Amino acid sequence: MNTEIFQNQPTIKIQSGDSTALLSPAHGARLLSWSVGGKPVIRWPVDADWSRPAKVRGGDPVLFPFIARTFWDGRIGFWKDAAGTVRPAPMHGFARDSAFSIAEAGPDFLRVGLESNDTTNSCYPFAFRFEVIHRIAPGSLETVFRVSNKGDKPMPWSAGHHFYFHLPAAERAAWRLDLPCENWGSQDFSDGSIRLSKPAHAGAPVSDPAWVDRFHIKPSIASIRLTPPGGPAIRFEDTSPKPGAWHCTTTWTENAGSDFFCIEPWSALPNAIHNGIGLRVLEPGVVDEIGVRLRLS
Repeated sequence: MNTEIFQNQPTIKIQSGDSTALLSPAHGARLLSWSVGGKPVIRWPVDADWSRPAKVRGGDPVLFPFIARTFWDGRIGFWKDAAGTVRPAPMHGFARDSAFSIAEAGPDFLRVGLESNDTTNSCYPFAFRFEVIHRIAPGSLETVFRVSNKGDKPMPWSAGHHFYFHLPAAERAAWRLDLPCENWGSQDFSDGSIRLSKPAHAGAPVSDPAWVDRFHIKPSIASIRLTPPGGPAIRFEDTSPKPGAWHCTTTWTENAGSDFFCIEPWSALPNAIHNGIGLRVLEPGVVDEIGVRLRLS
């Protein structure tokens, strides 16, 4: 296992050929950065505030077991379980703020895990183990989410990515994104409902404002391309055992001056615990797995 201190934090490096990634199990199993041939693909800011990692605009925060904003009875950040108890639902879930333990490591992979505990039980009353597996190869990086139901009742869950791609703001008009899907969507922040519309296009420059805060429902994962001028393109591959695991891909950036653009495969839509769109339910003793690979092509 290759450990190194990065920005005064202990991290793990995995590497294969010209691909290098930095990871932090202690900060939500977060992928911090990925570079190929010395050029950043997934970025991490030089001025990152490690006291508030959830607010750092970089890497790939792990989203589990809730994605984005959850609503109950018009209130954001709450959900109602099967027993009728209203519980907190942290934005994007609690995994990104949790310390993961290292289960297995090698020069080109890392497997880490999070077990249910008193903190998770307060908002998610299920016995589980959630594993994140990173595998790197020349020109590619795969992340697998593996979920085990260790309890005695069905367990609803969702998981997702929040990839921060390195893309200078001044170059947005020169980069192109292709993202075919069945529908576009957005969330009404007054009640959490999902609004659907037909896609206005399947591809456009990244500077197109229609990309910002957009859900792409039932996307064609294998057709997603983020292409800089002169290439190579960044492609997405669904490596899940069963197809159709990624129900939504969301596109987002913070503002016109942000030197990043996010493309986020999600297994479900926001508020899935109530609307059921993409929600996965795991029976007791069962293990489920979904995966996605990024590849330069």
